[in-house]
Amino acid sequence: MKKFLPLIAAVASATIFGFAMLFIKSGMAVVGQDTVKFLAFRFSIGFLVMSLLVLLRIRKVHYRGKPYPLLLLCGLFNPLISQVCETTSTSHAPTAQIAIGSSLIPIVMVLLSIPLNREYPTRRQMFFMVVAVAGVIITNLGGQMAGVTALGLILIAATVLAVSTNRVLVRRATHDFTSFEIIYATTGMGALGFSLFTICQHGMEGRLDELFIGFQSMDFIIAVLYMGIGSCVVGFLCMTYASANLPIAVSSTVSMLNTPITIAVGALILHEQVRPVDAIGAVVILAGLIGMSLSYDRNRSNKLVLQGDEEATLAKIPSR
Repeated sequence: MKKFLPLIAAVASATIFGFAMLFIKSGMAVVGQDTVKFLAFRFSIGFLVMSLLVLLRIRKVHYRGKPYPLLLLCGLFNPLISQVCETTSTSHAPTAQIAIGSSLIPIVMVLLSIPLNREYPTRRQMFFMVVAVAGVIITNLGGQMAGVTALGLILIAATVLAVSTNRVLVRRATHDFTSFEIIYATTGMGALGFSLFTICQHGMEGRLDELFIGFQSMDFIIAVLYMGIGSCVVGFLCMTYASANLPIAVSSTVSMLNTPITIAVGALILHEQVRPVDAIGAVVILAGLIGMSLSYDRNRSNKLVLQGDEEATLAKIPSR
């Protein structure tokens, strides 16, 4: 049973991230689509739980003498930029379209790694990238995508770019920081940034008494607990455990399960329209992404591990 735990952890993290849109939509509905307020509570809860892990010495962090400007840059792109775009996009696009857009993160990461990390894709990777892009083209067949607005498309594209940039920077940061140190610091940045903004906004509008009004609804409480503890803490710990104990091709492929899970959640639970062409496009995209995962240079991955960079592959896994 023990040998299956990393695989179980990978499936668990993909499932947790796959259901995220459901809770984002329900939480946002309670606070009148106030993106920053929702994010403030989500990241504050996540940061408090992670701080408890540090205080109990379950996890350790050490930042002294390390390149913190790089860490701040990671936090700028995710969560400060990406989460505002992603969370707001749920009000302007159906869950399926957001999931399909987010599935392109690995491709954008490969492209960004060329100028930023001087990492070049193999020919096989390039071929499967074209396959995945073909899947996106398929989802656009038949004219206007159902339920998505122009602003929604812009927000989805901005989310993909911000998360991809963050992941590429995280790959560089893992040479100096553990993955927990990175996520702990960036979660703290999100908690501080979003909380200050929403407090100042409510204060200037004379609505400080409405700051915690969302907690009168059980839907909001469940949403922020799921996103703050489930996504930020449990999902992250499962993902890092899986990435440390599974081959990169296996862990990154399993992580892609969150795309069909998100689409299924949108169709079956949120009752959003999913066209057959969307489903076909999603399958083609996933085929391209799986091909990319299986095309990583195995010798290069082994060299990274031998050099003690066991967490450098984390950035290749799409996550929240």
